[in-house]
Amino acid sequence: MKLLKLSISGVRGIVGETITPELAINFACAFGTMLASGAVLVGRDTRKSGEMLEEAVSAGLTSTGHEVLNVGICPTPVVQFLVKKHRARGAMSITAGHNSAEWNALNFINSRGTYLNEFEGAELLDIYHLSRFAQKTMGQTPRLIHELNPEEIYFSWLRSRLRVEEISRARFKVVADPCNGAGSKFIDKFFRMLGCELVAVNNEGNGYFPHDPEPRPRNAGEVASLVKATGANIGFLLNSDVSRVSLVTEQAETLSEEYTLPVVAAYYLKNHPGTVITNLSTSMMIEDAARKFNLPVIRTRVGQSAIIQAMLEERASMAGEGSGGLAMSDFQPAFDGFATMGIILEMMAVEKKRLSDLVKELPRYHIVKDKIVCPSYRLHTLVAEARKLYPEAQINDLDGLRISSREVWVHIRASTTEPLIRVIAESPVRNRAQVEVDKVMAFLTRMVG
Repeated sequence: MKLLKLSISGVRGIVGETITPELAINFACAFGTMLASGAVLVGRDTRKSGEMLEEAVSAGLTSTGHEVLNVGICPTPVVQFLVKKHRARGAMSITAGHNSAEWNALNFINSRGTYLNEFEGAELLDIYHLSRFAQKTMGQTPRLIHELNPEEIYFSWLRSRLRVEEISRARFKVVADPCNGAGSKFIDKFFRMLGCELVAVNNEGNGYFPHDPEPRPRNAGEVASLVKATGANIGFLLNSDVSRVSLVTEQAETLSEEYTLPVVAAYYLKNHPGTVITNLSTSMMIEDAARKFNLPVIRTRVGQSAIIQAMLEERASMAGEGSGGLAMSDFQPAFDGFATMGIILEMMAVEKKRLSDLVKELPRYHIVKDKIVCPSYRLHTLVAEARKLYPEAQINDLDGLRISSREVWVHIRASTTEPLIRVIAESPVRNRAQVEVDKVMAFLTRMVG
């Protein structure tokens, strides 16, 4: 089964099967055709296939008349920030984020520095499928410019948004694992800017992922061990493009990625009250964090594009997902792992609390996540079939099926990034969420056959 996932924000698949130089050129040509004349940024993570796709994307963009600003290996939130600083028409970030090394993706960013909205995404896919690309007759080929040290202007801006003096005075020791991804070496400059002592692991930027580049407890073993061995104040685990973060406490407890959003919200909303945007799969902890300030939470579809668009439409204070990705109104409308790490360190410094103390202030729920591989053409049909398990329930079908009761909620949805059906359940009652997930997974397994 060849895997290719198309969505409004990008295209991803396994390199050499569905992600090929030809596909990258054609999508870059479609994107270039959609954009007005001007510069377009191109950045990537450290995957072995990245350089090949970078060349193909640059060729497609220049063929449609665009000057290309190539920032090389660069975290996606930095690329998104630079779009506005350079007044570029858009950007392409070549990264599959949390997917394993054989995957890669083309992510499309508009002139506002956000992932494409549903209308822009539909236009891009129409142009791609019609193959009606702009053909420029050029007396002079557009320039390909290689930008050096693109992070400098971004870190200077980020520094102005954080209470760096308080963070520096706290003299934190930090363990961080960028999984040899785009955050490698960037984290050295970042934590030095904040006056923190860094203990880094998997910080080579060589594209070899020692574990899945998904910030979850199962991948945080090295960070937890180093936190314990070095007496560090906190540990951070990043995905390959620094859009997601999960946490390890000073007691070496590996926290679910679900904690990142509510931990930040408990501090950020105090000084920036407003609506919170999240998705249908995110833990109820975010409602508890917002409730302390009598603030509303709006739930929408899964994915950075949907989350950020809702954030902008609602003029929300912050937005995020249980994956460890979040955005704050005082920073930029993008899932930004550097801003997330910075605000958590600021919170610890200002409130003079350990991470474990901050976590204790949140209620503990039991959340279970599972998934089942399924052919792409059957994903939505099988999700719809699962409705039979809940004949009497009220169902939210904005994004798959979400069923809620006093004891438990369960969300069944087709993944937008992989050929999977994801099943997530949460309950304040121990084992209740597991029972619900087991029931759904047994049903889907029979259906997949």
